[in-house]
Amino acid sequence: MPDRASRSLRRCGAAALLALAGASGCGSATLAELPPPAGPRDAPPLTTAPAGRVVPLGPASVPDLGAAARSSLGSASVRAPARRIRIDDGAKFAVVRPRERVVELFDAGTNRRLARADAGVGPTYGVANGPWLWVTDTQGDALLIFRTRPKLELVRRLFLPGGPYAIALDPEKGRLWVTFTGTNELAELPGHGRPRELRRFPTVRQPNAVAVDPETHRVRVVGEDRLQLLDPPPLPEA
Repeated sequence: MPDRASRSLRRCGAAALLALAGASGCGSATLAELPPPAGPRDAPPLTTAPAGRVVPLGPASVPDLGAAARSSLGSASVRAPARRIRIDDGAKFAVVRPRERVVELFDAGTNRRLARADAGVGPTYGVANGPWLWVTDTQGDALLIFRTRPKLELVRRLFLPGGPYAIALDPEKGRLWVTFTGTNELAELPGHGRPRELRRFPTVRQPNAVAVDPETHRVRVVGEDRLQLLDPPPLPEA
């Protein structure tokens, strides 16, 4: 009987390894067999007025927010596309793969993949600056902090409840802006290797996209039918 039990345990262990391999997208399962990508959480009704100014939303009002913002017009179920994230002044780029639950690093000149790393349980969007790459793990309620030099590696996971989804960077001020579709909020964090939440602002409902004007530092948040314009006040003295 011990031999039969040992064989059973070996079979179960092999099955578990195969399941984990399929979930991580390492090649044992086709893309169609992987779990669906994480999307924004359905936002509850607003209970607090959005900070800043709110204007009607239309295609002409978000010309500088990119495809993600424009695709969110009139939709609360936007899914994060695979898009290039500029690394090392354009010498490299990263791509978040929401369905495979990984982030990949490429050589921009040859498009050769240089590295691949696990990215939580439901990654959506990412931004980068210097050696750092920040990825929102919407399903895992976290911000994932990767180092891209000398190799791609996950170095920190910051718990951020509320379904962190869209993310933008203000490189001059060194600030990250993250939206939470589960709570209709926007968080400000320092853009370095050990970020922490500094403060949150109430947003329009279903904040599916965010961008920062590099000249004025105004933060724009796209909701289901409104555009929010926020000029963040200085942080209070500690």
